[in-house]
Amino acid sequence: MDVRAIVVLGAPEESYETIAGEPYAFADVLGAPVVYRVLDRLKATTDINAITVVTEAPPSTWPVGANPANGRGTWLQAAGDQLWRTAEQAFEDYVQNGADQIVVIRVGAYAELDFGDVIQYHTQQRHNVTSVVDSKNEPLDIYVISGSRRNDAAYLFRHRLRQFRAKYERYPFDGYANRLTSPHDLRHMAIEGLMQRIQIKPEGTEIKPGVWVGRGAQIHRRSRVLSPAYIGAGCRVRAASVITRCSSLEHHTVVDCGTVVENVSTLPFTYLGAGLDVTHSVVGRSRVWNLKRNVEVEFADARLIGEASANAPLRALGSLLSLASFFPAQFLRGLFAPSHRECPASLPGAISTPAAALEAPAALKAAAPAVDAGEFPANLVVARRYGNE
Repeated sequence: MDVRAIVVLGAPEESYETIAGEPYAFADVLGAPVVYRVLDRLKATTDINAITVVTEAPPSTWPVGANPANGRGTWLQAAGDQLWRTAEQAFEDYVQNGADQIVVIRVGAYAELDFGDVIQYHTQQRHNVTSVVDSKNEPLDIYVISGSRRNDAAYLFRHRLRQFRAKYERYPFDGYANRLTSPHDLRHMAIEGLMQRIQIKPEGTEIKPGVWVGRGAQIHRRSRVLSPAYIGAGCRVRAASVITRCSSLEHHTVVDCGTVVENVSTLPFTYLGAGLDVTHSVVGRSRVWNLKRNVEVEFADARLIGEASANAPLRALGSLLSLASFFPAQFLRGLFAPSHRECPASLPGAISTPAAALEAPAALKAAAPAVDAGEFPANLVVARRYGNE
């Protein structure tokens, strides 16, 4: 049996399925874009002969490896109203080339579906069109259409997969499905993958239980990565930083010195500045989507939240310039900075003088108000502890 597939990415009215102006289907989850997860699952669960991906996104935004040579199908761009017409034409071409059954998917949702079982169900029941629905009987935008039903397929495409020309059958699916309509959904998908509750596997090497690292990632020896966590390809985790609580750093993310990343997913090429405490969020494109407060904040200061360069030579040049400016500055500081040490007049004086560290700083002595015995001091410093919890 000749089985082929058409995958549609996005549509003009589905603006809620985008993050930072790009489809969720292009967003990386544990090292691979969602659309690649769908395509790989399609190939793994059925004998597929050809795949056509139709998207309105320009080729410059397509994920790396979007070509037939990598087994990711033939990609076509069709903007605006041409999106569904191009999908309909792809269906016609498949039928003319002898396709018996054609799987149509709009991403959209990610579902851990056995496509082979759906095709077998469709064939054995001799259905014309089969629609996959979730446990609430809501469509997942996954269909199997017989090659002989051209008119049914044309009607379905012209109504954006929302109306049927004739009677159709439902295939009930009660497995894992993620609608991917909000940052919460994207974050939830990463957590489920790290906890191994779904079949998504992190792209990288498990260097210790629950910690996966992609190719070329650099983790400073004085940083801490607490499982479960994912550090993507080409990431930089600098000194004194902490990565914890199911955090997922997608490829070429930079976490600067002393920054704590807790329960966070980053988009590729994200820069997190030094000394930050980033929690319960999705971060990328100079934005933070805080999941607890359900707000989106854009940062104008790239030293706090910014973007690393997507160009590898520019990233290397920036690192070299930073290194080249560091050593001269340290040399001049050591050469010309005044010394604050005060030498005692004699050895007995040095022994009898109390250590300066035991005295309160002068600024605190001057600024500290009188505090009652039962009042909580206002200048108390509280440090957060991070363990292996």
